[in-house]
Amino acid sequence: MAARFGFWAALVALAASVGYGVPQIMQVMGLLPDPLDRILIFAPSLVLAPAFVLTMTALHQNTEPTRRIWSLAGLALSILYAGLVSIVYVTQLGVVIPREGLGTAAEVAILKCCDTGAFMTAVDLLGYTTMSLATLFAAPAIVGNGVNLWARGAFVANGLLAPFLIAQLAWPQLIYVGALWLITFPLSMLLLMLVFARGGERLAGVRVSLEIGGRG
Repeated sequence: MAARFGFWAALVALAASVGYGVPQIMQVMGLLPDPLDRILIFAPSLVLAPAFVLTMTALHQNTEPTRRIWSLAGLALSILYAGLVSIVYVTQLGVVIPREGLGTAAEVAILKCCDTGAFMTAVDLLGYTTMSLATLFAAPAIVGNGVNLWARGAFVANGLLAPFLIAQLAWPQLIYVGALWLITFPLSMLLLMLVFARGGERLAGVRVSLEIGGRG
């Protein structure tokens, strides 16, 4: 049951991260009008936050007792991430963008994301820093070879982006390094999803099996 739960949670997290990444790239290329670009970016990001927490919950559930300190650390950091960024995105979708539509944007200018130096930008960067740290800390919980090894490596790669994310507060140009998240995070979720899906394989030292639509 936990493996099946983890599979679907990771799938939603993967879909949400891609759903965020595509309009983000289109925004940079100037292919989407405002505020449609921001709506298409913030909406899947709001879905990603709880999906990632649920994914980390499933990982922790499937971790062997001797390694649960790592999966628990990852879960705790994922909850911190979700709390931070959810505030950012619900504020953009429910307050900032609607107020702009009413012509009263000046009243909520301080709440706007994600311009350089903005308050909400700092909160967002802190959130994604804790997300990257969550995968870094959780990586040792994934043991084994094959797809497990690749998943562990992807978790580490995503975690190593943490300093480049938070450092954008001082050096915004580091966004070009931080943008690697568009590759490392979806890859992490895809590989973890495959780990959950492989019947008879071992995830974090615990034997799991998954039959889609069947019994756990």
